[in-house]
Amino acid sequence: MSRSVDPLTIGAIVVIASLGAGFGAGWGLKPDASVKALEAQTEAIEALQAGQSQMLEQATRPVVIDAELKATLAEVPVQCRRDMGGDPMSVACQWATCLQFGQSSAQRPECRAVEQLMIEGMTPR
Repeated sequence: MSRSVDPLTIGAIVVIASLGAGFGAGWGLKPDASVKALEAQTEAIEALQAGQSQMLEQATRPVVIDAELKATLAEVPVQCRRDMGGDPMSVACQWATCLQFGQSSAQRPECRAVEQLMIEGMTPR
């Protein structure tokens, strides 16, 4: 018992197989997008490293404060200077002033009450 296969079926199988082989070959030969992605990532890393190097260079420079500014800051704490964003009537100003006098005076003031008041003001309610 031999069966003969219809030539139309053989033709359809050949066409489908050819399309599958062509699709596979095309997929295998397509340009690789990962190369472009790696190149873009490399460029981004280089830019990041350059930015970090520049930031490190800026951060390692010494801070220069001129003598006039040092003298002004030594007289009045920053927390008390309006031009520096402070408030002379604030608890922070009172605390900084108390600490300043405590560092330079033989009769050291007790700053615990002002410190406690400042901590209470910072604590969220």
